[in-house]
Amino acid sequence: MAAPVSAHDGAPGHALPPGSNEMMRAPITAAPDLEVIVSDVIIPAGSQVPRHYHPGEEFLYLIEGSAIHVEEGKPDRLYKAGESFVIPPRAIHEPIGGPDGARAIAFRVHVKDQPERILVPRDGTAPAAP
Repeated sequence: MAAPVSAHDGAPGHALPPGSNEMMRAPITAAPDLEVIVSDVIIPAGSQVPRHYHPGEEFLYLIEGSAIHVEEGKPDRLYKAGESFVIPPRAIHEPIGGPDGARAIAFRVHVKDQPERILVPRDGTAPAAP
């Protein structure tokens, strides 16, 4: 089994940049076509993440602040620190950071060898298939 790959140096007080900061990507032994991606997601106050989807299921736990989850076909929903939710595979979404921003841990069961996210243009053109 391959060792997990870490993108974080683990130093206390290590400041992370806005965005999805991949902490680990590792294979799933029982499901060779899948992998796990764990990310520390930082959304600044009032910032909207570009419209995108993930080629796998995303499990989120909000650890700081709040965010409005904007998902195509669903009503917008405010999540606060301590809450968790699931985003289905290929669901197009674009969260917005609350007044104090947001920080979440994202755990993704992801299709192996696919990009972490696929951007979706607003002009109606289809995103490139991964």
